[in-house]
Amino acid sequence: MLWLRYLFFLMSFSVVSAQGALSGPSLGYFFDPHERALRRIWGIPGSAIAGENLDLGFPAAQAIFSPNQDYALVVAGDGSVNLVVPGPTGLTAQLVPALPPAPDKITVGPAGHAAAFTYGTSVKILTGLPRSLDRLEEIDTSALPGAPTTFAISDDGAILLVSVPDNAQTTSAGGVFMFSRGDSGPRLLAAKAASDLSFFPESHDALIADDAANSVTALQDIAGSATSQWTFVDDRLPAPRSARATLDGQRIIVSSAENNLAALLDRNGMNPVFVPCACSPNRAGPLSNLVYQLTDPGSGLLWILDLSKNPRLYFVPVPPLSGESQ
Repeated sequence: MLWLRYLFFLMSFSVVSAQGALSGPSLGYFFDPHERALRRIWGIPGSAIAGENLDLGFPAAQAIFSPNQDYALVVAGDGSVNLVVPGPTGLTAQLVPALPPAPDKITVGPAGHAAAFTYGTSVKILTGLPRSLDRLEEIDTSALPGAPTTFAISDDGAILLVSVPDNAQTTSAGGVFMFSRGDSGPRLLAAKAASDLSFFPESHDALIADDAANSVTALQDIAGSATSQWTFVDDRLPAPRSARATLDGQRIIVSSAENNLAALLDRNGMNPVFVPCACSPNRAGPLSNLVYQLTDPGSGLLWILDLSKNPRLYFVPVPPLSGESQ
């Protein structure tokens, strides 16, 4: 049944494409790494499809949208970092001259006001987004016991969280570390590495997902007392890959690629609602206040979680773009 619906969507897409660009209601934007392009999702949950390449004038090697989807940070093929703003008449791209080219990774705060760019052992933090492009700070992570694999930045840019895995070769222990504006070095928050780190919007409260311990923990005021508020553990949701607060900060989306499952928790970690998926959810990127992207596009599909009524998962066909990618 799933592939019959997928075939129907593809046939519909071909007809519409032959007549011109797609139009109508839109769920938001996403980055398609296979096409090296930004694309829009047209339609509504349960009846949506990925549309055309949004022409940037250059191929996108890496991109991340702000949670409110009012801008995207895009690394071009030449390594330059650009601020891209969607508008009613198309996209505008602006070079961010304060940043070196080719960052290893980009992380955006939960409300989109700050972003962290990693370059080896240097992390550059840009605040005041999207209006300001020159409020830049730098953090040296060379004092850590190893290379971080997971990052999170608070919306004011004052706190950076990083996760460092254990290093068997050097027998050094990893963990979750915090860098705070004005401090001289990192502070250890948790003795185990995390599978995901994230902040609540406009807050210094944070979530730590631990796939080894099958848990998600909420920490309050991590720059101060770093008090544990609650820990969520449930056998139905093993090895959580992602734990992210919704845009209003009132709910938490937890995903498990191991069990092909997503869960929706209250802000206090209670009342979980489990939603099975014919996919391996690995993220919770907002497309709007009520729709979240749970997977990267792969095998011609991406999956979204609709929170408008009862939580439901839907697939979105991602047809290849006609012709060669830029």
